[in-house]
Amino acid sequence: MTDREWREAIDMRSSLVSVGLVVVSGALLRYWNLRHGSVGPFETEIVDPVLQLIHTGSYRPQALVRPTLPIYLHALVAIVHFILGAITGVWRSLAEFGPGQVIAWGRGFSALVGTAVVFIVYQIGMRWGARHALLAAGLMAVTPTHVAVSRQIGEGSPLTFFSALSLLLSLIAIERGGRRRFILAGLAAGFAAASHYAGAIVVVVPLVAAWMTTSDESSRVSRAVAVSLAAVAAFVVATPLSVGDLPAFLNGFAIAASPTGAGMAGDVELLRQLVWALQWPGVVLAFAGLSLGIVRAMTGPGHTRWTLLVSFPVAYFALVAWHGAASDAILLPLLPAMTVIAAIAVISGVSLLRRFDIPRAARTALIAALTVVAVLPPAVFSIELVRQAGRESVGELRTRDTRTSARADRSR
Repeated sequence: MTDREWREAIDMRSSLVSVGLVVVSGALLRYWNLRHGSVGPFETEIVDPVLQLIHTGSYRPQALVRPTLPIYLHALVAIVHFILGAITGVWRSLAEFGPGQVIAWGRGFSALVGTAVVFIVYQIGMRWGARHALLAAGLMAVTPTHVAVSRQIGEGSPLTFFSALSLLLSLIAIERGGRRRFILAGLAAGFAAASHYAGAIVVVVPLVAAWMTTSDESSRVSRAVAVSLAAVAAFVVATPLSVGDLPAFLNGFAIAASPTGAGMAGDVELLRQLVWALQWPGVVLAFAGLSLGIVRAMTGPGHTRWTLLVSFPVAYFALVAWHGAASDAILLPLLPAMTVIAAIAVISGVSLLRRFDIPRAARTALIAALTVVAVLPPAVFSIELVRQAGRESVGELRTRDTRTSARADRSR
């Protein structure tokens, strides 16, 4: 089976206008009403250490239950915010810089990183075709799970970013070869692990790429060792307490890595999260695309890139389900690959109908219909999420006005 059977002639022609609209749509969902809404507990777990770093210059938890890369990233954003504010005379000391200031720019940074993921997914999809890339990026732009974490301060946004970046860099390494490119993919995987301990599984992606690539002059073993060392180095640099305060790191990792013992209930929870992320049409298309991808991984051509795309979601979901982890951010590393796989089901799956002499107009209409079915449900949920943030803001204002009026009445 040739690649031509899976693509239309226009599949490799990219449109800057189209991808620009998709990225802008993703940015709107992530930035609209961004400052509104209540501060969640996950945000507090990042904001408090950031303020501790800024005010005391150190962060020393008793147990490092989460890696520190998100904390350091948001601390850097807060420092830039403070410096600019000090230059313009907004504040004159650190005492005037509190949680509200960290949240304001921190959420904006998370939204920026989340928007960048949409473009990275587009670049991943371009390895299969322009229409694959547009549909995959569109799905990533409206996925409620990713929209939600991109609107908050936390580990979700950087975890997804570095997971997607590791996949893209691994595909580039397969195409162009060179140990340096595999090392870059390993570094991205290490930063994913430094965002969330579950991100350590992402190192499977560059390792598979390094092992299956045969065009490079270096040996498979040397490439795999280079990828592993790069991932470890990135994790240590982004989580220096892993060596600077080893007891805190080991205690925190033990707490985070302890199986929940949820069993079947945990597996059901993982499936529920996957359905919430992609909605039922997207999940069905993703499983259909996974089947098509497995066939191509076995029959070719393009064994390596197809294996890379379909093996990681299967391995990651199986490991997470076996462990019993079911946090809100646990499936985020899957989403970039799953959106591309769902796009493959729509574009490549329908393109196979060329074998039966079905007119191109009919195939195009079917692709358009499946695109709407895949994108519309998660888009509706994401739009409602953004509107809910605005309603929470209005409710908070009304509550504050009521309290102010009550205090005024009592003062009379």
